[in-house]
Amino acid sequence: MIEIDQDELRGLAAVTLVVLLVTGGNLWNNREAPPLGFTKYSNYGFSFTYPKDLTMVEQMVMDTRPSYWLGDLQGESQQEVAGIIWGSNEASGISEFIDLIFELASEQVEFAYIGDDDSMRLSGKDVTLRRFTMSSNGVEVPGLMAGWISPEGRMFVVYNLTPSGDEAWLRDTIATMMKSLETEAPQEPRELEAYWPTEEWRYAHPDEVGLDSDSLQRMVDDIRGSGFDVDNALVIKNSYVVLDEYFGDYEKDDLHIVYSCTKSVVSTLIGLAIEDGFIDGTDVLLLDLFPEIEPENLDDLKQSITLEDMLMMSAGYDARDSWLYEWEKLGDMHDAEDAVKYVMDLPMEFEPGSRFEYTNGVSHLLSCIITEKTGLSAAEYAEQRLFSSLGITDYDWRTDKMGRNWGYSSLYLTPHSMAKIGYLFLNKGEWDGEQVISENWVEEATRHRIDANIKDGYGYQWWVDDDGYYLALGYMGQFIFVFPEDDMVAVFTSSSPETFDYSIRLPERFILPAVR
Repeated sequence: MIEIDQDELRGLAAVTLVVLLVTGGNLWNNREAPPLGFTKYSNYGFSFTYPKDLTMVEQMVMDTRPSYWLGDLQGESQQEVAGIIWGSNEASGISEFIDLIFELASEQVEFAYIGDDDSMRLSGKDVTLRRFTMSSNGVEVPGLMAGWISPEGRMFVVYNLTPSGDEAWLRDTIATMMKSLETEAPQEPRELEAYWPTEEWRYAHPDEVGLDSDSLQRMVDDIRGSGFDVDNALVIKNSYVVLDEYFGDYEKDDLHIVYSCTKSVVSTLIGLAIEDGFIDGTDVLLLDLFPEIEPENLDDLKQSITLEDMLMMSAGYDARDSWLYEWEKLGDMHDAEDAVKYVMDLPMEFEPGSRFEYTNGVSHLLSCIITEKTGLSAAEYAEQRLFSSLGITDYDWRTDKMGRNWGYSSLYLTPHSMAKIGYLFLNKGEWDGEQVISENWVEEATRHRIDANIKDGYGYQWWVDDDGYYLALGYMGQFIFVFPEDDMVAVFTSSSPETFDYSIRLPERFILPAVR
């Protein structure tokens, strides 16, 4: 059995063959009609001629794995039904592909006869023929299928059915369609309609947007064989989804904790609060943002902390709450009755702004600043100013003991919603004609502002790679990669600590090499 998603192809097979349950009577009544002329169809990297009186309808069925895609072009008239099914799969032969079409179609319709394969050479093509008879409303309708594998490895099955029972008609129609079938490997991206994915993302084959599908398939195969706990891999190029793969029990619409990708969302809310006039700017002092709090260990260093220092992970606190210290004191912040007071009471370790020190507590302060200055929780403000514009409606966001959304983690999104965050930044803050957040903020937040460790640099709660891309990242392997030069976003979610180092390398191993 070839490795094609059964549910996807079941719908395809039903469309291609079940139609005769409705049209069988009309076909029988017109069984004496003369042969038809032919017209040409060309798209999706192939062309062929078909009876011109047929009304052709495209039924694209996209599978999430990029090594193959499935499609059906079918036409029907009062005299006959004819069409073509195409796909590709390196693991199968054309006979197996035809077997699967019949197997799935048999769940919906009855076949009185399915013959054995015959082989013939037709216009330079090695073709596999199979005769069959389908029962439709008490009428037996004969048909013929011809399968062929193109030089590019794509599989094509041309079919024709007519109640006249005219063997010559069937053979002539199939011969004309098959002889005229010409294919080519798509070399140039097909022009795709511009759109905004507010309601949902649209799909395209990697070839259509200039990506090497083999490279993406190698990534999927590598993930499946790696033993690591990757939950999804999502690649978007030129606004179209070209890879949307899910592993294990994780499914597309499931919410996933994004861990520290939360920080990049909170940073965006800070930018919006500045634009809305709730915060004076990034040079405002931390102590002025929480005027009612009198922190312990107050010294000149603590008094000099600015909002920008916090956004850059250079506030100077001795927090010891990151992976570098095995989260030694992260639990203390969670246990505190007032997490803001806990963080602001921490002693200082270095001069603010002088170096990078990843500090989860500082990111939580950013979320609490949103609440302090707007009067809304970070989640409420996000829904009002960010999520609603992007069409993000399904999310969860956990809170501290005082009901403030955690700013360093605990946001739950679907991968498709994560991709919308990346896509907003890819488009410099614009979404469907609206400047959701200023282009200047996007540029300032995602540039190399300070040297970091996991990646070359750090901006405003975004990591920056000096090779021209930036990303949000989270514990266990949650990633939103943004590749501005390639008009591309990639999202990964995972569920084990050891998967982080594996997943963060996937774009450089497979996605960037796929760009033609």
